[in-house]
Amino acid sequence: MSRSLFWSVAALAALLLLALGLFWPDPRDPVEGHEAGVQHRPLPADAAPVGGPIVLPVSSRDGPLSLEDYRGQYVWVYFGYSACPDACPMTLGLISGALARLPPEWQGRVRGLFVSVDPERDSAAHLRDYVAHFHPDIDAATGPHAQLREIAARYGVYYRHTEVDSALGYVVDHSSSTYLVGPNGALLAIHPHGTGPTELIQGLVGQTRSP
Repeated sequence: MSRSLFWSVAALAALLLLALGLFWPDPRDPVEGHEAGVQHRPLPADAAPVGGPIVLPVSSRDGPLSLEDYRGQYVWVYFGYSACPDACPMTLGLISGALARLPPEWQGRVRGLFVSVDPERDSAAHLRDYVAHFHPDIDAATGPHAQLREIAARYGVYYRHTEVDSALGYVVDHSSSTYLVGPNGALLAIHPHGTGPTELIQGLVGQTRSP
């Protein structure tokens, strides 16, 4: 099976299971197992992240991407990696569901941003192919670890590469929250792993009385 077809099937399966109510991990366990016999280590999120700029040189847009590109829009930001078979596709499925269910007055005012902490495997072309399986309003970006770790530290994101005895070579243990960034680039809310589309939208609409 080609890599593209694999991720198409994985994304569709995650969305189908979500719709059936069968795929809803415990929010206390932010990162699930990678494959049989290979487990991620759950990593906690920082209690008081400050957020701030995100500027990365590689993106699904075939060029640099900056949080400033979304000035005037709300953004759901998630940190993960495309080889993750569970937490990442599930969360992107939840964000996709929220984007698809936005009230009319919010249409065109919200985006999704997937920040990959695995630049070794996530090229621009691969990121573009990966997010295309979810929603057209989700972009992806990555860059050198020096940049990623500085951004991750400000958002309270923890990640580390762990070697495993499998064809994968390594997995990336990572925290798994979704961050809501406002139109002026400020961090407005942090949603725990497993937050559904309804709750994401409620958190968004709750930021202002009249969009």
